Amino acid sequence: MAATFEEKQDLIPEIPLKILVLSLIACVAFIIICSALGLTAWWQSAAFAAVSAAVIAVCLLVKVHITVDEANITVRRLRPYTVPLDHIIDVKKGDIDIMRNYSEWGIKKVKFRNYTVHGVEGAVSVKLLGRIVLTMTTTRPDELYALLMEHRRTD
Repeated sequence: MAATFEEKQDLIPEIPLKILVLSLIACVAFIIICSALGLTAWWQSAAFAAVSAAVIAVCLLVKVHITVDEANITVRRLRPYTVPLDHIIDVKKGDIDIMRNYSEWGIKKVKFRNYTVHGVEGAVSVKLLGRIVLTMTTTRPDELYALLMEHRRTD
C-alpha cells in the first residue's frame, strides 16, 4: 500500500542535539587528558567514550514517523502504534499547547497517546474508538487534518 501521508521528525531538535554532542565530546576529551596525566584509569575513558557514542547514536536514530495509508494511521517512535482509519470519531488541529486541552471533547477515563516533538508547534489530535486520544505534532497539520477528516466515522 502506498502511503498517502508520510512525515519523519527528529526526536531531538538540531540545536540541542549539537549542544549535547559537543558537550559529550568535550567530556570525553577531558577524561582522556586526565587518563594521560594518570589521574584516572584508561578503562574509564573507554567506558565513557562508548556510553557517549551510544547516547549520540540513539539521539540521531530515534525519530517520530507518521504514516497514513489507505487503511491505517501508523505512528512510530521506538515501536509502531497502528490505528485503523475507521476508528476515527473526531479530529482537531491547532497549536500543540491548545491540543493538550481536551476539555471541548468532554470525555473522561481516556487513554492518551502523545507523539510530540519539541520545537514543532502544529498538532493534530484524533479521538478514537475505545476512549483513546492520539495526538501527533506535525509540520503539515492542515494536510494531515484534511486527510483524517475524510475518514471520520459518520455514525
